[in-house]
Amino acid sequence: MKIRQTKPEDYERINELNALSYGFEKDTFAERFKERFSYQFDENYCLEIDGIIAANIRLIAFDQNVRGKIMKMGGIAMVVTDPLYRRKGYSREILNFLIDKMEKENFAVSNLYPFKDSFYATYGYVNANPHVTIKFNPKFMIRWKKLPKGYTVERLSPSEGFKHYKEIYNTRIKDVHGGIVRNEKRWKLWEEKWPGWFVVAYNSKGKAEGIMRYSTKGFMEGFSWSESGKIRINDIKFLTPQARQSLYHYLYLYADQVVEVTMPVVPYETELYPWLYGHYMTEIKAENIWMARIINVKLTLDDIPVASDGKITVKISDNHFLKNNQTYTITSQNGKLSVEELGEQPSKLEMTQEGLASLVYGLLRANDLESFDWIKNATEKEKALLDAWFPILHPILTEGF
Repeated sequence: MKIRQTKPEDYERINELNALSYGFEKDTFAERFKERFSYQFDENYCLEIDGIIAANIRLIAFDQNVRGKIMKMGGIAMVVTDPLYRRKGYSREILNFLIDKMEKENFAVSNLYPFKDSFYATYGYVNANPHVTIKFNPKFMIRWKKLPKGYTVERLSPSEGFKHYKEIYNTRIKDVHGGIVRNEKRWKLWEEKWPGWFVVAYNSKGKAEGIMRYSTKGFMEGFSWSESGKIRINDIKFLTPQARQSLYHYLYLYADQVVEVTMPVVPYETELYPWLYGHYMTEIKAENIWMARIINVKLTLDDIPVASDGKITVKISDNHFLKNNQTYTITSQNGKLSVEELGEQPSKLEMTQEGLASLVYGLLRANDLESFDWIKNATEKEKALLDAWFPILHPILTEGF
């Protein structure tokens, strides 16, 4: 058995494994995957048995906004094994390989989209809130049948609208807990051709303040020659309420063609419901869950912005990253955390990595951790300080991988 970095010439075999594992036609996906693989092959690591690639995994280095701090995140993706080589532990072997690699290369945290949460829970990953979409009829946007004064909207092709999308995304992501700050390599994916349109909302000075990526299909409902009219919004971002209103105005213009709009629900924005009018029911659907863990406690916690001053000494346990298994003094002063590593020094307060990750990502309160056995011997004062440092804050992983 041998694990190595994947090479460009491994493209055919990796495409075959992806097709076998994820259920798509390898020939249909081949051209698109080949283009991507040419500049992403170095993110892949394959496991060979007697010279045959039996399994593959991908590690993508991201910059992630976690509570206002940008930190190095390892995104684990495309974990695939040839069916002929399954039930032999090879997926665990390549995952263990990446765990060692992330520790050596000073990643702070790691995220992934699981095929089954219980598998990755054994590696210390905790469940985050799912990606959610909402479906509604565009006629419910009737409040916004007129544009705000001075605002205009324009429909652009993907190539024409890309510069506005990149600019607005880069501005907005600074405020998004869990959001990915895309580097140029990652942005290259978004430059690819895709079916659909951009809609841009401009203010009175001609400055783009909002953008929406969407595609359409069908026409109204009840016609034998067409399926029902639908819009699917891939992404929507706005910098002002007026830009949001302008994009909703554009959706309303589709009310005589479309009966269903599917839009992502983003936890960092106000709810959609107050913007609707005349509606009686909408459909909410969870589409994908993701998971997170801490790779390096000190790299994660140092300089995280917090609202309260205080100090806690806690012993962290981690079944996979031995460096995390020690006692820490965590201090907040002047609006930021600082961490001192104390090695084997004893501490009454104990917490698992899973518990700390749940707090940092805003998934659970300190009291909740007791239900999971992820915190022990915490006083009410210590739990109150932890909750003040890490209030519930629903994250959103803005990148699919």
